[in-house]
Amino acid sequence: MSTGTIYHHLDTLSELVEQKQDKKYYLKELGVYAYNSLKNNIETIKSPDFTHREFKSPILRKLMWISSKRFIQFEEKDKKLSIIISLGLLTIGTLLCGLNGFYSFLLFFIDNNNTLLFFQVLIYLSFILNFFVFFMIIEGISRFFYKRNENTLNFLISFAIIQFPLIFYLIFHIIFKWSDLLNISIFNLIDKVLLIIFQVWSLWLLSYSLCAKKGLKIESSLIVSLLTHYGGFTIILLFLV
Repeated sequence: MSTGTIYHHLDTLSELVEQKQDKKYYLKELGVYAYNSLKNNIETIKSPDFTHREFKSPILRKLMWISSKRFIQFEEKDKKLSIIISLGLLTIGTLLCGLNGFYSFLLFFIDNNNTLLFFQVLIYLSFILNFFVFFMIIEGISRFFYKRNENTLNFLISFAIIQFPLIFYLIFHIIFKWSDLLNISIFNLIDKVLLIIFQVWSLWLLSYSLCAKKGLKIESSLIVSLLTHYGGFTIILLFLV
């Protein structure tokens, strides 16, 4: 740490510490009181938590209002309701994937061009299978790189909410598909833009969930979310395009 940084912090703490003639720094009377207060209440003091801060961005506040952070960082009283919501989202996502003829892969969707019955059935299962694969990837990264083993079950329960925005995309896509609008270039472009918008929303929910359930810093949560997303994009680009 540079000398300038040290003096900056010492100046900030000027009401609590002072430098005496021996050039060493000591706690003032107020500093001693503050130290003892912290020491005596260390068990009940919680460090600042990203998930409890007010969002300064009006966009993020509205997104969290729509997706409800209550069911991401749910308390015990909301556990059953969170499970019901998650199962509902998985069911709706499964049906919409089948109706759209999509395979689900992370936050992406791949068109099915195979008419065999096996592949048709696989479409309906892909959303649920992808849910568990996606969860295991994120959980594995959290455990291996960040040593975060806690809240695995609760993280799983709320994980479906991360894919909640994609339900909106699937609804828009099926409207465009059944209306034959995807053959029009402007609507085809709108469809792709909508996918990106809802993917970004899902990535934000994933980052928030990692903060709430795994205790990761927001920077680490965003790194995990983005690396996983772009990893999935690279796989699609290399093997499926």
